[in-house]
Amino acid sequence: MIPWIGWARVWITAEGSKAEGELVEVRGDRIGLEINGREYHFSLQRFSQKDQAYVRQWAKSPRCSICTDILGTNRMKAGEDEFHPDCFRCMVCREVFADGERFQRDDWGGMVHVNHSHFTSTCGSCSKLFLTRQARPRQIFKDGRTSCSNCLDDGVFKENLLEEVLRRVRPVLLELGISKPRGKLSLELVDRSFLNREALRINAVGNLRGLTLTKYKLIKGGRNPGISFDHKIYVLFGLPYVECVSVVAHELAHVWLNERFIEDSPPVIEGFCNLVAEHALEKEKSKLASLIRENMDLSKNPIYGAGYRRMKMKLSQIGWPALLTFLKKKSTPP
Repeated sequence: MIPWIGWARVWITAEGSKAEGELVEVRGDRIGLEINGREYHFSLQRFSQKDQAYVRQWAKSPRCSICTDILGTNRMKAGEDEFHPDCFRCMVCREVFADGERFQRDDWGGMVHVNHSHFTSTCGSCSKLFLTRQARPRQIFKDGRTSCSNCLDDGVFKENLLEEVLRRVRPVLLELGISKPRGKLSLELVDRSFLNREALRINAVGNLRGLTLTKYKLIKGGRNPGISFDHKIYVLFGLPYVECVSVVAHELAHVWLNERFIEDSPPVIEGFCNLVAEHALEKEKSKLASLIRENMDLSKNPIYGAGYRRMKMKLSQIGWPALLTFLKKKSTPP
């Protein structure tokens, strides 16, 4: 018998711990569980054999792409997805989409007529659609960014929370063989205009979430000759915690490269840093972490997308230790 508490199922991990949540999504080898109104993603292998069998059985039934309940004979189809007629509605006018009508859709169940899209905003982090008229003032940032309510509530707005992210990320990098910086390291939350201005100074372009600036000094003579480093990592304020984890991991990879004077083409450098960020996201359990990873895999950007996939393929062939050795060979110290 499948154990239930209320409407939520009790899930049992392979180690015996329990979690209460409703299955709402199956994406490859990861499942989405709704827990206390929030959606989290877990590896299917995390759970008991009985739970894995339940997921396989659940996935066999045709389900509505919005509410995930089983579909009957009365259903509507758009592309590869099918819906209950009552679920297939515009979030603005609440009318059911007619055959052939164009609509925009997000990964969270939101759908809107294309000609009604100006009534909605799109979260800059998770791409969730939300009604602009219902948004809190803080969801529309002064630097032009927008945030859904969940990402706003998870946002990193204070330096002490940014330091917490740093403490969370550091052990993940150590697992890969990426050591702590030898030099001074400071992190600062900034707005979009500041980040873009600093990026222009080093000819960095793109929809940046973070930026690393490294200064070094050659020390000759004395008791401690060598090189001293001063690293500054700038991170956009208000990013949700999980996205902030990804950004800080990416920028710490830049710090590691900078301290070793490793130079290569932008696709190699940024692709490697995105690999490190992806590894950090693997540790996170939110749906946002899965979406960011998927966006990396699908990105058409020649540097952050194609470069990442190129480095990911190399990683699959040689592993982390050999990849770090490969990069160290590109070192050109002063």
